Amino acid sequence: MTTTPSYQQTIPGIMNVLQLFHQAKLSYILFKCEHIFAGENKNADILFETDDDYGQAARLLEQQGWALRFSERFEKYKLMYCGFADIGKEKTFHFIHLHREIAWHGIKALDKKWVFERKKIVTPLIVVPSLEDSILIHAAHVLFENFKVTEKERPFLNQFLDQNRSKNGDPKRDKKDLKPMDRKYLQQQLTHHKWKGGFVSVLKYKDSPTLPPGSITATWIKKLVQEPATAAYVGMKIAQKIFRPLQWKRRGCLIAFIGVNGSGKSTLARKTLEQYQPLTRHLGKKQQSYYFGWQPEFPLTKLLSRILQKNDKKLFQEINFVTKSKKFDLFQELLFIYLFFEFYYRYVCHLRPQLRQGNLIITDRYFYDLYGQYPYAGNSFLIKPLLHLFPKPDFTYLLDLEVEKLRKRGKINREAGKEITAIERKIYPYDYLQQQRENYLFLQRYLSTRYLHTAMDIQQCTTTIILESWRKLL
Repeated sequence: MTTTPSYQQTIPGIMNVLQLFHQAKLSYILFKCEHIFAGENKNADILFETDDDYGQAARLLEQQGWALRFSERFEKYKLMYCGFADIGKEKTFHFIHLHREIAWHGIKALDKKWVFERKKIVTPLIVVPSLEDSILIHAAHVLFENFKVTEKERPFLNQFLDQNRSKNGDPKRDKKDLKPMDRKYLQQQLTHHKWKGGFVSVLKYKDSPTLPPGSITATWIKKLVQEPATAAYVGMKIAQKIFRPLQWKRRGCLIAFIGVNGSGKSTLARKTLEQYQPLTRHLGKKQQSYYFGWQPEFPLTKLLSRILQKNDKKLFQEINFVTKSKKFDLFQELLFIYLFFEFYYRYVCHLRPQLRQGNLIITDRYFYDLYGQYPYAGNSFLIKPLLHLFPKPDFTYLLDLEVEKLRKRGKINREAGKEITAIERKIYPYDYLQQQRENYLFLQRYLSTRYLHTAMDIQQCTTTIILESWRKLL
């Protein structure tokens, strides 16, 4: 039986990172790496022999455009980087975990000096632990991190048990198929780091859904009593986990698309979310689209809209087809103030909770669209201060297109879950759209928003948006 699969299927993006470290002459070992050798995962755990190599590896990744997701403030002895690796014309997203100790939650499990002395060089780029160290690493990962044995760990634990049965004369075990194992070394590591009892529990319950809480607790208490500094660190991590959900700070990413009717906001929002899906899933984030056009939700606004609709009047929606505006219009100024609170109410109810949870939201329109949609906005004294007072998106994109092309475009169905299909769009007069476009172009300069000309390929647009915004989700 062998537990070291072929490395040839290792994902090219990870191989590129290993090539980078190898060229820099860094001393490293891949551990818990069987899944990447089989091409089944885009994450890699890499242990470095010295702190200098560990620090240089981090600098090399940052020079290549990788982003630090978690520093050692999140988990001691470990840095987590994520980023895109160029594979031909494609970009694949990866997590690279840099380790300076074999540890979980600040609890050291093995002496890395002994691990490097026994390392196995498969190729110049692929360096792995010995069989004994692989068994210990997988068992420690179960005991100090996952609390259950998965299909990744079970082959290694079975190999240890097969060796033990063969040694004890089990006729069902063929000694020829078993690799010799340095049991003295295993005992040395376990005794030195004081988790021999935990190792026995992992072996005993390897086929159970989870390890018994008593076995885990006993091992942890023994370790933490003998390592007071680690106990203090673990206590701090528990406190952070308890209080983190209570933080009010916005942690997600809000992307807003604004622009003239027909500029492609709905289509691009849908396509961007589709392209973002693998990345948000990889990061463990939720994502959603939100239409921030006219949908009254504040109770008073709903009531007034209902009353006015019965009388065939429109008070809150854009005033269409107006070519001339007063220099000062008190009604319009008061209307902008009211709309500010209406939109802010919707932001607090629908967007803020998702952003606090660290999720991704893409909005079709935003409060800023009031400036583009209302002809009077250019003369208003209040609209500009209100634009700055409203919560700012992390990324705002003005989608622009020439008026002639705008008038030929179809409209899409915004309903969630439906395919993008064109439906009939009301064609606005040329002068009205041109005025809108001029207002939006002024808005783009005034708020320094990003600019996208939507005549270009939609895939190019979505790629641009993702590459500019993904770091905000970290």
